[in-house]
Formats: sequence, structure tokens, C-alpha cells
Amino acid sequence: MDDIEEVLLKELKKVSDPLDIKIVELVVKKGKGGLNIQAIIYKDEGVTIGDCERISNLFNSRLSLLRNIEEENYNLQVSSPGLYRVFKDQKEYDIFKSRPVKIILKEPLDSGGKVTVLEGELLGIKDDIVAIEVEGKQLNIPLNRISKTKLNG
Repeated sequence: MDDIEEVLLKELKKVSDPLDIKIVELVVKKGKGGLNIQAIIYKDEGVTIGDCERISNLFNSRLSLLRNIEEENYNLQVSSPGLYRVFKDQKEYDIFKSRPVKIILKEPLDSGGKVTVLEGELLGIKDDIVAIEVEGKQLNIPLNRISKTKLNG
């Protein structure tokens, strides 16, 4: 399935990049009726229904050009990440920079501390260190200390 996923991702980027739409996730699963393709897209101004329709139509056109996909039935779903998406990949720390997030830590950052949930503005990631602004103060958190990160509205 990895080969087909790579091909589909490349084709999806051909239609999304010119529109300044980022691909957050592409999930391809084989089902009874053929392939189930789910694309999660994002843009800084927010994803509209029109964006989803546009990407869906353009991507369907690209898929019809691919011979190996043309022979398969497929179901395509294009959507936004949602308000409370749980991060599944490290690249999402860059995609969702400047957005409000909730970070759940594996343990408090300082010994004797009790805080294991941080809410604030995501500043990004560099060298496996996640930067978040909480109440006007920047915190740098090693990625390996994070249990879960999700968008926060």
C-alpha cells in the first residue's frame, strides 16, 4: 500500500500546492469496494467547503489519469483537520504554527511540579523541541516529553 500512497500523495500535492493548501494527512485503505482515500487539508485562513470541493474535483481529475487507479473503484473524502485534531505526525507542529493547542505531557516539566497540561499558542518545532507560548511566556518542550498534542479550537 505504501507505493500507492506515495503516488497519490504526489498527485494530491500537484493540485494543492498551487492553491497554498497543505496536506496534513493522506490515509489510503483497501476496502471491500476498492480504495478508501481520505485527505486532510489545511490553509492558514481556514478550510472552506469550497476548498474541499475544489481539491476533490482536481484530485479526481488527476486520479483518472493514473491507469492503476482507474482500474480500481475508490471513495475519496477531503476534509479539514477539525477544531480538536490530535497531531499524528511531527510535521503538524509546523503546519499548525500560530494556532492554539493543548499539549499533554508525560510528566511535569519540573520536578515537584504538577502541571501536565499546557494550553497556548504553538510557536513551532526545531530540533525536536516544541515551542509554545503560555500566558505570554515561551516554553520549550522536548518532543519525547509530550504524550499528546491537539488543536484547541
